[in-house]
Formats: sequence, structure tokens, C-alpha cells
Amino acid sequence: MKRAATIVILFLAASDCLAANPITREVKRYLSDGKDLAAAPLHWKREQWIRFGEGTAAVAALYAADRQLYDAVQRNRSSFSDDFAKTITPFGAHRAIEMSVLLIAGGALSRDTRMRAAGRDSLEAQLWAAGVVTPILKRGFGRARPSQNQGAHSFDPLPSSSSGRESFPSGHATNAFAFATAVASHYDNWVVPTIVYTMATGVSISRVNDRAHFPSDVLAGALIGRAVGKGIAARHRNGKVAWTVTPIVLPHGLGALVSWNPRSEERVYPLFISGR
Repeated sequence: MKRAATIVILFLAASDCLAANPITREVKRYLSDGKDLAAAPLHWKREQWIRFGEGTAAVAALYAADRQLYDAVQRNRSSFSDDFAKTITPFGAHRAIEMSVLLIAGGALSRDTRMRAAGRDSLEAQLWAAGVVTPILKRGFGRARPSQNQGAHSFDPLPSSSSGRESFPSGHATNAFAFATAVASHYDNWVVPTIVYTMATGVSISRVNDRAHFPSDVLAGALIGRAVGKGIAARHRNGKVAWTVTPIVLPHGLGALVSWNPRSEERVYPLFISGR
């Protein structure tokens, strides 16, 4: 993750497609978004609390069946599932970060604002969800991993950093679903969402296959990643729009150009033409 983060910082610094002083702008954007995400529950409405309750209930229900479901996955484990897990797991870590960087670079170079916005939102969602929220919860719950053979109900809040008690929630599932949700939010077709959510689901299943997590760990991580991804994308999609109107002289009369910057983009279009 550190390597990929360094790549994107260097890219932002070198790119002339972004506004001046891009690193400062990105830092301000991240801090502003983080503040709003942290305060979001204070402004939740009834529907949002209901969804939160449904998610919590789903995790609790899966927790009750963790041992049975985990054992079923292990009974069906094979060389194929191991090879699949080895291939797909990095997409819940550095590979997802690198894909976000590629989307940013590709969007900037091709002037595809949707692609670049998908990359920026997915990168930020991963850093907040998997880099801040999930590590705090891991530390708070201190759940033993399946590979530690301490059972499905072994918790030790605030364990030592060397204990390895970092099972709940899954960081890989968080990261994969933060990436998938943020990217999917920018595409109305079924192709892109299908690809990214299939990848994220594969990452989650593989973590159970590899004895790194129980099923409730990956579900909790997926819900966190999805919530943060949706929050980041919605915040930028619904952000305030700054307008600028500039008078111009056209061949057949007077006119005006209107420019605005949704998602920090700047576009200029003809607004009207007067005269003959």
C-alpha cells in the first residue's frame, strides 16, 4: 500500500491535468471528507439507521454460524481454491491501490473525467476504510484469526501489536469493496460493477479459504468498504458547484460561456447566442 500511495502522490505532483498545487488540494479534500464521514452518523435519518441495523444483524447472524460455515469452506478447500486465492487476494490490498492509480493516470492522460474521478474516489475510499476505520476496529475487538486455533469466539480487546489478533473485520474485504463500490458508483452500465464486485467477492471468499478470517469478518469488512465507498462517491457527486459566466463575442452576435467545476473539474460550454 505504501508503494502504491507513493506512486499516486508522485503522479499528482507531476500531472499538469490537475489544478496547481495538487497535493495540497488532495490533502484538503481527504481531510474534509474524513471529517464528514466521521460525523455522518450524527446526521443519519431513519432509513440510514435501519440499514445500519440490518447490516449489524446480518453480521451477528453470520457470527453465530461462523464455525460451521468456516469448517464447510475448509472441507471443500482444494488446490484450485488455493491457486484462485493466491491470484485474487492481492486485489484486496496493493493491487487495488495500483488499479486506482492507473484509473487516475489513464483518466488524466485521456481527459476522461469519469475514469479519473473513479480512480480518485476509489483510492480515497480505500485509504479511509482500510487504512483508518478497519484497523481501529481490529484493535478494538482483538479477535483471534482461525489460523490461531483459539476458536470462533476468542476476543481480547486492545491486544498487543504482536498478538496477531486482527481477524475482525477483514482488511482485505474492506479494501476490495471500498474500491469496487467507489468505481461502480461512476458507471451506469452493468459491466464495470459486475467486474469489480465479482473481484471483491472473490477476495472475501479467499480470505476464509486461506484461514485468515471467519465469514462474519469478511461480511463486516465488505459492509464497511461499501459504506465508505458510497459515502465518498456521493459526497463528490453532490458537492457544491461553483459557476462562472464570461461574456464573449460570437460571429453572429453576443454570447456567454458558463463554466463550473463539479468534482473539481472545469468545463466550458456555450450558454446562449444573441443577435442574428
